[in-house]
Amino acid sequence: MTSILRLVTLAFALLFEPGHAVAAEDRELYQQRLEAQRERQQQVNARNQEINAARSDFRSFAQELKKDYREQVKILDTELELRKVDINADHDAQVADAEAEYQSRIMSAYMNPEGAKTPATPEQLSADTKAHADTLFSLKKQYAEALHTEDIAIEKKKDALWTEMDQKALDEAATLGLTGTYQPILATPIGGELTRQEERWNEREKKAVAKHEEQNRKLVAEFRNGAKLRQWDIDNLEEDFRLTWEEKGKVHALDAEQKVVNSMLMGAAQGGQVDQQQWMKQIQELGAEKRKISTGYRKIRDKNRIERREQRKAILAE
Repeated sequence: MTSILRLVTLAFALLFEPGHAVAAEDRELYQQRLEAQRERQQQVNARNQEINAARSDFRSFAQELKKDYREQVKILDTELELRKVDINADHDAQVADAEAEYQSRIMSAYMNPEGAKTPATPEQLSADTKAHADTLFSLKKQYAEALHTEDIAIEKKKDALWTEMDQKALDEAATLGLTGTYQPILATPIGGELTRQEERWNEREKKAVAKHEEQNRKLVAEFRNGAKLRQWDIDNLEEDFRLTWEEKGKVHALDAEQKVVNSMLMGAAQGGQVDQQQWMKQIQELGAEKRKISTGYRKIRDKNRIERREQRKAILAE
């Protein structure tokens, strides 16, 4: 009987002892993985706190930096306003001189030496009218060009200041660690291979790191792309000015032609020879041509507005 009990005890020992060893090993691996998970979470929490603090510091730095440079830009705006006062005064004086010269020419052309009025021929009237209109248009264009030149010069000075500011902001962002990349805090195999939970952790961590980098990129984007965007704006100002005066020039040519027609008709009316139908036809044709010009340039501007909207987005997304 004693022998039988010993055999049974030995059998139970042989049967259950390995299981106890496996269970103990599983508990040990579980504890190791749990501890590793706690350590990873602590590292992630610390990293996130560090990133958030860096972003907060950068926003405060950028806010003060912008405030300082806005004050410097205001000085340039004042400089532009003062310069425009001189340009306006010069333009007004030139227009006044042109008007006086025109009036003097008209008076001398239609008065004889004895002071008696002489009839003005349609050719004389139309030539004088066109010449005066061309002079005023030329002065107006010169005035606009002078203002535009000053505007562009100030914009370039502003760009130099903003570019200086951008670099300071980017240097601060780099110091705070906001322009680099982050290494994901990944789980490593314990006891052979990753568990499914550890695999999901690694996937989430890689996405989290990518999201942090994208948020940082957006945070400093205005400083990284500022110079390119400002130069793009200046180029657009130049193009818009060119288009505006190209259109004005074409319209002026038609307006001048219409004034010639009007002058000819006025002269002809004095002699009682006016072809009303021909006059109306010419006026209508000139009006239609001006509308065609206006439509064509409006189409160009509409397309530019749409294309520039997408171009701006592309620059900001770089």
